[in-house]
Amino acid sequence: MTHAGKMTAEQDAQAQAHDPFAFSIQLNTEEEDRGFRRENDGDEIQRPDVVDDCCQGLLLMSRIDRIVHGREVKDGSLATLVVFGFRFHGIDENRRFKQAVINVTFQDEQKRERADPEVIALWPNGDFTLGEPTELQVEETDGGEAGGEVQGGVAAATGGGHIVRKWERKLSYKKAERARLTGSIVLDTDIRRFGRNNGFRLTLTEDTKAATGLVTDLRAAVLLRRANDTDRFTATVKITAKAHFAYNVIRGIRDISGLSPRNDPVIFKPGVQYLRPASLGDFLEEKLQANIDEDNLNSGGLGGYAGVLGSTVLATSG
Repeated sequence: MTHAGKMTAEQDAQAQAHDPFAFSIQLNTEEEDRGFRRENDGDEIQRPDVVDDCCQGLLLMSRIDRIVHGREVKDGSLATLVVFGFRFHGIDENRRFKQAVINVTFQDEQKRERADPEVIALWPNGDFTLGEPTELQVEETDGGEAGGEVQGGVAAATGGGHIVRKWERKLSYKKAERARLTGSIVLDTDIRRFGRNNGFRLTLTEDTKAATGLVTDLRAAVLLRRANDTDRFTATVKITAKAHFAYNVIRGIRDISGLSPRNDPVIFKPGVQYLRPASLGDFLEEKLQANIDEDNLNSGGLGGYAGVLGSTVLATSG
């Protein structure tokens, strides 16, 4: 698979067959039982597959691709680097993702508010554009009201001596439309309303003019600061998305997540490292398997471990 291409269903199945941590889903265009959810196997640590939501021929997946416990900088604070992977796969051109919002929250396993790990770095952090721009014509109308005295018989017709006239000015210009990716470090106020940031949010939108759908695969890297090497902590991943359907069974846009029961949070244990076996394109796998100095996790920049597959251009939006 090339960097700019999308996996076919057959290629996707072949890739998952060589990945012992992947979950195979039979894509189905019929109404199906959405009772499946990902659970921990007993006291499972750092479960790699986080979320699977297959609905009406769409596959939405979240996973853990790499975990490195160490220190933020040499002789600095204890830290953990986590690389998340996300997949948005429409089975054909008639089913595509239009928008997705990913919220990840980290929390102390015992739910002690002041013991949560702190999110200190993220990639992507900021606003990025994806793919080649699509030009579209935009026409805006600027208007207002102008008062004037009414003369003669017009006053009788209007019932008074003053009339309001409407004026308009039209402006026409070209606008470049592109797919967008935005990342932010946040405080999840559903957990607590004070203290340091405990999560991050990613928002992906398609190029609505070109109707390209979302990127196939996205990797995001986050760096956490920890208080000690003994406390376990959790990550909860919530994904909401909108999809477009253009076939006879269902037409239009609908929400496709939130119907499955809530997935178990992933449990992290300091000292237990993890690297997912290679299963994607070379571009993303080279990034994922880069050497990382455990005693200096914040030295190389998180963008070196993350990336986007399914687009040709990634640029910071100015």
